[in-house]
Amino acid sequence: MTKRKRIAAFVAYPELIHVRRILDGIREQCKTYDYDLCVFSSNTHLSFPHEEYVQGEGNIFELANFDALDGVILDYSTLTGDPGDKMLKRLRERLANYPDLPKCILEVPLEGLHLIENDNEAVLREMCRHVIEVHGCKNICILTGNQGFEVAEKRLAIFLDEIGKHGLEVTPEHVVYGDFWYFGGDALARKIASGEISRPDAVICASDCMAIGLMDRLAKYHIKVPGDIVVIGFDATDEGAVNPTPLSSFDPGDVKMGADAVDYLRSQIEPEKEIIPMEGNVMQSFHPGASCGCQTDPSYAMKRFRDALYVSSFNHADEDYMNKFSLGTLMESYALESFTASKSSEECLQNIFNYANLLSPFRNFYLCLKENWLDIEDTMMHGYPEEMKIYVANSAVEEGSYCGEANAVSFPTSIMLPKLEEDREEAHAFYFSPVHFNGILLGFAVLQRELVEHPALHTIYRNWLRYVNNALEMIRSKERLQTLSVRDEMTGAYNRRGMYEIFRDMLAKAKQGDSLFASVIDMDGLKYVNDTFGHGEGDLGIKTVCQVLFSIAKENEIIVRSGGDEFFLIGIGSYTKDAEAIRANEFTQAMAKWSERLEKPYNVSASIGCVVFEDCHKVSLDNALSEADERMYHYKLRHRRHRSV
Repeated sequence: MTKRKRIAAFVAYPELIHVRRILDGIREQCKTYDYDLCVFSSNTHLSFPHEEYVQGEGNIFELANFDALDGVILDYSTLTGDPGDKMLKRLRERLANYPDLPKCILEVPLEGLHLIENDNEAVLREMCRHVIEVHGCKNICILTGNQGFEVAEKRLAIFLDEIGKHGLEVTPEHVVYGDFWYFGGDALARKIASGEISRPDAVICASDCMAIGLMDRLAKYHIKVPGDIVVIGFDATDEGAVNPTPLSSFDPGDVKMGADAVDYLRSQIEPEKEIIPMEGNVMQSFHPGASCGCQTDPSYAMKRFRDALYVSSFNHADEDYMNKFSLGTLMESYALESFTASKSSEECLQNIFNYANLLSPFRNFYLCLKENWLDIEDTMMHGYPEEMKIYVANSAVEEGSYCGEANAVSFPTSIMLPKLEEDREEAHAFYFSPVHFNGILLGFAVLQRELVEHPALHTIYRNWLRYVNNALEMIRSKERLQTLSVRDEMTGAYNRRGMYEIFRDMLAKAKQGDSLFASVIDMDGLKYVNDTFGHGEGDLGIKTVCQVLFSIAKENEIIVRSGGDEFFLIGIGSYTKDAEAIRANEFTQAMAKWSERLEKPYNVSASIGCVVFEDCHKVSLDNALSEADERMYHYKLRHRRHRSV
């Protein structure tokens, strides 16, 4: 099978209706051409005010390996908003190193990227015709986006031209620049209410958000919509459909724009192949609402209302109810409680595996983490390590499910996901999302879906991943605290509490006839090193003794720092009395070699005492260590080694 072409789309905040629509168009054409689709997406808007969190979200863009992609689509409108537009600039810098890679940007031109325009002219003209011809409005106000912004100016020009064709004129005071956001509409409403701007018959808004901001503020001033002012929007958002006064609005050409982007890439990737354009219908894009005086489409409004509704009770008699997920399903699943109640990393990963069903429909879900994700000292925030591990793989189609450390699969980060490299009968969509805690990299998640499946990433997925992020960080903290409670922070050896906990397990697993080996080790001349060369050098000596012990320890043995410069080496297994002298000699030889490699003006050495008890069940650990300590003391005397010299 020849390698399937692979298109990548870079977007932010995928639950936005704009992103959902462009991905619908991209997905539809990828299905037409049998292209795999990789979506790299932050789950928040890049203008989110918490900079470290936004960095953690935007880091997912660093995962993309452009050598492994055949074409790239950038969505300008959602890839901006962070300080200095650093995310978009970084993507452009990386793409500049791939001059032969076909790449395009949606709606807003940028040097080095082919522009895919959103051809909304027919829709924008229809908005004007609807207000004038259907509702008889003559005194019209236009609310567009930011002044000087190309998209805002273009929409304004089309509105003015179409209104002019009807023999009407828009007065200068009724040409209003906003921000494509709620504040623009709110500000216009205040000016109308105060009389700063004369009251128009209708306001044509270049975005739904501005229309909603306008209507909500007008209502506070008791100015009725549509009784006093007709309002019409552009975007056909879910919020507009379920507004107290449902907003009459038009779908933008986002779906077609996404499809056109794939068509362009195909013309560059496979110029000899046929282009099959997506067809569009302007009239199908109109969704009437009460804001202009039309009869609201009840089925459209109720569907949007249902999608936004938090339902806490479900029809469990419906065999398909488990595939009808909503925010209520997520909240009522108590997944958050299960995640955060996990007592260990393995239990946490198992819970993530179990609750992946909340993301249906999907073909496969993968949780890929850095190998040392439990290391709370690792605060990596930029990029990804060279190797990643799949710790959770949940398949809805029996393609191999597993979870946990023992089953984790390592792979080179450069391939992004092993599944991408497999031969498949059909093209699929792969949604790559960041996994982090407040910017600190943990890994990434991948949701693999059929291209024919309509649902894009939505509120459920974003919040489910937030649960995962928080659960992973909580386990990292729990295991760190657990480690600190049983481990010595400076050396990594067990402390006395850890020694007794681990030794109980060792004794419980001991076989009949197993012996107990106990050794006490004490560094020589620590006071001399501290007083002469400083406590930093003394700490180095202590760490060196511990490193030597780790180097000679067997799998069945543990190392304990009992305090200060004293250590224990303890094991249960097949020991003979000969081990007492053999292990002591092994340690002293290793100690001498390590000391020589340090090249210090002082010698790092330690005294050792070893003892073997043939039946591990017939002696207490404390008694064994006491005898080993006595032997260590005699060793120190014989070799004239003291703590102070």
